[in-house]
Amino acid sequence: MSEELLQQLIHMVGENNRIVKEVQQELREFKAEMYEFKAEMYTFRDEMYEFRDDAISRLERLERQDKLIEADLDLLHKKVSDHEREINRIKQVGQ
Repeated sequence: MSEELLQQLIHMVGENNRIVKEVQQELREFKAEMYEFKAEMYTFRDEMYEFRDDAISRLERLERQDKLIEADLDLLHKKVSDHEREINRIKQVGQ
């Protein structure tokens, strides 16, 4: 009977070793996938930083262009007002 128990114990230890090896292999594979994912995330992060910097640069240019257009419109409005005043004066003097 003890021989049979010893055989069962040997079988159980062998099975446990097989399971431990499988778990270790799965853990190695998981770690490899995680390292790959981590590298992809760093690449993605760098791309997002580059995108953000580019977007900020473009927005700054748009803001500058908007201010220039606004200044041009103010000047145009002033000139139109001046011309309207001159036209009105000419009309008044001509009557």
